[in-house]
Amino acid sequence: MRKAGTRVARGAAAVEMALCMLVIIPVFMYAIFLDDLLRHMLDAQETVVSTVWDYAVSDYAAKPKGGESFAGFGQTQGLSRQMFCDHESGLDSYESPAPECEDDESHHQEVVAHACWLNPGAKQVYCSVDQNAVGSYGVTLHSSYMGQFNKGGLIRCSARIGVQNYLLQKTFYSQFSDVDLAKEKQEGGIHNNAKGGSDSNTYLLPWEYVALVTDTWALTKSQSFEPGEEQKEEGDLYARVAQVYTNGENAGYTQMQPAAQTLVTQAISNKLLSPTLALAGAKPGDDPTRVSMSIKPQNGGAPTQRIDQGQGSGTYFNNEWRDWEANNNEKTQQKRGEYYMGCKQPGKC
Repeated sequence: MRKAGTRVARGAAAVEMALCMLVIIPVFMYAIFLDDLLRHMLDAQETVVSTVWDYAVSDYAAKPKGGESFAGFGQTQGLSRQMFCDHESGLDSYESPAPECEDDESHHQEVVAHACWLNPGAKQVYCSVDQNAVGSYGVTLHSSYMGQFNKGGLIRCSARIGVQNYLLQKTFYSQFSDVDLAKEKQEGGIHNNAKGGSDSNTYLLPWEYVALVTDTWALTKSQSFEPGEEQKEEGDLYARVAQVYTNGENAGYTQMQPAAQTLVTQAISNKLLSPTLALAGAKPGDDPTRVSMSIKPQNGGAPTQRIDQGQGSGTYFNNEWRDWEANNNEKTQQKRGEYYMGCKQPGKC
């Protein structure tokens, strides 16, 4: 009796195992499929995030070519599309031309789900820049300054990837359920299948969008000007100050200019000024209609500058370091170690 019972128990276990496998196998296979889908979604996110941050280190000082917003705008996203043409940054061959960017399918090593930019509705990473979307006051004087010196702005990058199924059957035991397990299973060449993809056999993952605001107005090169010096290179601090100061939209400048010309002309005719100070040839500082500025790098100390005047010279602060009331600039430097980005000591975090 014990032997017969053992055989019955083993038979029941075998039947239970067979029935359970009807559920376990599809669930196991579907879990692998979902794992591939999740990884491909992360690949798409990496593509967009990596690309937009590449714009943070672009050379905004270089002159743009071909109508681009700034030098290297198209090249940055173009190089990114080459890097991520195989959907990730870890399989680059660094060959020219790169086989992974052609028809080579060796980078498709997934078990179940294969991602591809070639699926209809998918799109490799592309970026656009809106120079007027951020920081624009809608004032003509401000807009003209932005048009001349703002080469960055709001940069938006987006991408979308498509995924196809290469393992799961579309239906499983259809006599028990009319719900599809997955979209149509693919066979054969992955790229050809992707090009001919449709809603019935392609999972189009969500669009990935990332935006970055680039502040290209800030000058990273130290600026040094003595009174009477003029512009030294394109886009320097003198050029920026002069663009605002002498702009026709600056009502104060347009009102001051004829009065200054009249004053200097009368002073020369009355022999109160030397003829060499005529506005047509006077240097900055002698000509009130031209910019005269003074600035020196701080180099760790107080922002002082020695200015020649009359028969001698004097030392002056060239910004609001000391205003004899609040000294906000000086206090900002002293407190930067405590409050800057949460770092107690500059350069220690």
